[in-house]
Amino acid sequence: MVLSSLISTRSHRKFPFTLAEVARGSLLALAASALACSGTESPAPAGSGGAVSVGGSGNGGAPVGSGGTTSLGPTGGTNNGNPTGGNNAAPTGGRAPTGGNPATGGSNVGVGGAATGGKATGGAATGGTTSTGATTGPCDIYAAASPATPCVAAYSTTRVLRAAYTGPLYQVRKGGTVQDIMAVGGFADGASQDTFCVTSACTVSILYDQSTKGNNLKVAPAGCYTGTASEADYELNAKGKTVQISGHKVYALYMIAHDGYRNNSPSGMPTGNAAQGIYEVADGSRTGSGGNPVGSACCWDFGNASTNNCNQGTMNALYFGTGYWGKGAGSGPWFLADLEGGVWAGGTGASTVPNPNLPSSKVPFAFGILKTNSSNYAIRVGDATTGSLTTGYDGALPKTLNHPGGIILGIGGDNSNSSAGTFFEGVITAGRPSDATDAAVLANTQAAKYGQ
Repeated sequence: MVLSSLISTRSHRKFPFTLAEVARGSLLALAASALACSGTESPAPAGSGGAVSVGGSGNGGAPVGSGGTTSLGPTGGTNNGNPTGGNNAAPTGGRAPTGGNPATGGSNVGVGGAATGGKATGGAATGGTTSTGATTGPCDIYAAASPATPCVAAYSTTRVLRAAYTGPLYQVRKGGTVQDIMAVGGFADGASQDTFCVTSACTVSILYDQSTKGNNLKVAPAGCYTGTASEADYELNAKGKTVQISGHKVYALYMIAHDGYRNNSPSGMPTGNAAQGIYEVADGSRTGSGGNPVGSACCWDFGNASTNNCNQGTMNALYFGTGYWGKGAGSGPWFLADLEGGVWAGGTGASTVPNPNLPSSKVPFAFGILKTNSSNYAIRVGDATTGSLTTGYDGALPKTLNHPGGIILGIGGDNSNSSAGTFFEGVITAGRPSDATDAAVLANTQAAKYGQ
């Protein structure tokens, strides 16, 4: 693989630092039949008698030719960033897959519920298993709170987040065929993904919104910034990481640099300076050549961002990583507030000011919260398997919020896509949840038994 480096300036991160950026290496051309469940990074969908391009358009890359070749996305690598530029370092190396935790028992959460069949979009569907419902989820807790702070976006490839939701959790793509992955007993039917993908390259083509708003996420289109941010993103490798949850084998969203998802025209998202809440469960222990999610690259975000793939001057998203702006205690990773023009660990000053009150979240199932109103923001963190929440910061904002109203996952507002991370579940709410509601959502997540 040929490597070259360059120094660039990221105009909207206004800090006087530079950082070498690794240009994306040559893409690999591999036959889909040669790909077993090996953890190859972000493969484009396997050809089904025709060439397939991944990430080339907002619809995730539909079949565009014949001949049976397959285009692969990046195959891992280090991630580098720069507060004033030099983001979008492309991956430069491969990695071995990471395994899930061994099952140690645990009971199923949730029985009953209306059954619905699988649906499919973007290709020939091959069915889908039936959802059997779930017990109370985070979105039920938010809706029942006083005042209510309902979910307006809710995503998970592991479990149902709203009891009444009976639709698919996500969709996988294999060549020109797609299949929705449903839930069984409240948890993703990982076995149906195994049956569909077998040894072929498989990507995640849709993350279904489990709120009532229908704000599904698809692969992000190209942004207006330079480097790989100016390219359409890739659908992630659907087989990148397995995990146990209450005795069920499910799949996480194992993202590398250049993977990213977006919705630029969602419904019900907070706009202007309206109050908002975000929680996320992510892997804080991930390391390796396939892309360290705690690497200092921009920007592994989840939340509210621009609606035009460019920098609209403000955003409100939960960043997870070591950052090259604000930092907390220890060596990271940390949950930080990406408000555009900087990523804050707390406080009202420059985003480079460290916050020793914000703990590191170097645990396999890290739980992070960012919640705001027109004058205040709070960062709260915990472990999705045990313990309680710690408030790293709860005070005045460093800038005036003006939410654009788009939704991003794994990228920055201008499609800065040099970072990586592992996403299990996350929600955006209309309204700022109370501390008591935060605690109830953490308890609900812990009851799901991640890693068991």
